[in-house]
Amino acid sequence: MQSNWPLVRLWTAEDHERLKSMAEAGLRPDEIASKLKRSEKAVRARAWQHGIALRLIAPKSASRTRLPAKR
Repeated sequence: MQSNWPLVRLWTAEDHERLKSMAEAGLRPDEIASKLKRSEKAVRARAWQHGIALRLIAPKSASRTRLPAKR
């Protein structure tokens, strides 16, 4: 019986080029991940390893509230 571990999908040259072009176009990491059918973590790791700049997005936080304006 063949093992399915590790469940890692290797990056092809085409995937890498698509990542670069989408990052240059300004897509968010979550959008790129969706289009490449990969996790956002995988996209961020690949970009970091190859020096590809991704758009910075603030993490979503339910506890964020607006502070009252100072007078």
